[in-house]
Amino acid sequence: MADGPLIGFRILDLTAVISGPFCTQLLGDLGADVIKIEPPEGDSMRRNVGPQRGGLTASFLNFNRNKRSIVIDIKKEHGRDLVRRLAVKADALVENNRPGVADRLGIGYADIRRANPKVVYCSICGFAPKGRLANFPAYDPVIQGYSGMAYIQGLKAGQPTAVKMALADKVSGMTAALAVVSALHAARARGVGQYIKVPMLEAMMAFTANDSIYGYTLLPEDEFKHLAPKSTTLDPFKTKDGWLTIAPFTEAQSKRLAEAVGHPEWWPETSDRTERAERGRNLMRGLAKLFPEKNTNEWLPALEQADIPCGPVHNYETLLTDPEIVENESFSIYEHPTAGRVRAVNPGARFSETPAKMWRVPPKLGEHTDEILREAGIERSQVEELRAAKVIV
Repeated sequence: MADGPLIGFRILDLTAVISGPFCTQLLGDLGADVIKIEPPEGDSMRRNVGPQRGGLTASFLNFNRNKRSIVIDIKKEHGRDLVRRLAVKADALVENNRPGVADRLGIGYADIRRANPKVVYCSICGFAPKGRLANFPAYDPVIQGYSGMAYIQGLKAGQPTAVKMALADKVSGMTAALAVVSALHAARARGVGQYIKVPMLEAMMAFTANDSIYGYTLLPEDEFKHLAPKSTTLDPFKTKDGWLTIAPFTEAQSKRLAEAVGHPEWWPETSDRTERAERGRNLMRGLAKLFPEKNTNEWLPALEQADIPCGPVHNYETLLTDPEIVENESFSIYEHPTAGRVRAVNPGARFSETPAKMWRVPPKLGEHTDEILREAGIERSQVEELRAAKVIV
């Protein structure tokens, strides 16, 4: 049973793959009633490559909990009419079709707004509305490159390197979720809905630029652009049996770090700016040679005792057994009726009074079609007619 902060809100989910489903899953985690509208063949992630069991892929399970599924063929006019009828009782609609597709189908913002003037309508797309790429398709790797993320990631290797996850998709999904929640608040307060466009490129730039473009922030940039981030303090250090990370970003932390590893001389007192920069590089070089002498778990207690921000570098096997993760129950295990035992990461925010949680397992294709139509006031005879016409499944 949902009891999150968005309980009572209904979201129509016309999204597929990752960016949109991640957005709507976050809203569902917060208690919203998310209705996933799928084509007869289902969201492509249901049949995507990768681990799968019981007709569901791990990818689909990871981005579609806390939703109900209804199958509607929106390529047919009766299907599009059905979406507009469902929108009458919805608070928001989220879609991530290629720009222009929803409008051509008659389920764009103007169409949905006629059905429900208070609706919040969110479109996730690749690029902003002006320019030659406005209606161009985009996927995660394209946005990682276009936004500069791949360049920043590859500085040390000397060639652009993508983050090995759908980072741009998930950043866009989180940006969209925040935007939808904000617009829902405005709709309740002012009585009006609105249209939200979330270009993946702009969402990713907003996410990365503050700490990757700082050399170009102060104008004229010619004075500063050589300061593009090249810090090695962000990189993990090799230990005897693995890797660890440290983040000594204050003078006091660096001093304690040098003392904790038994080399206080690596952090001498100085006020000279040039000497301070070289001192930092010397400390990192010394640590890079020192850390491989012991195992990760031998170094961490001394670093933690000195109050140095630090931690191990996990793979997913070791992450799942880490005492911090286990004690805090950051993952949960549930039984899915067709996929069997499933492990899921819990929502990232903890609410004291209105907890975010998984309260619905990821749905089977069209699992809730009849109940959703019944709630919309559509009579059983009409449902049978729609099913016979293959508008619904």
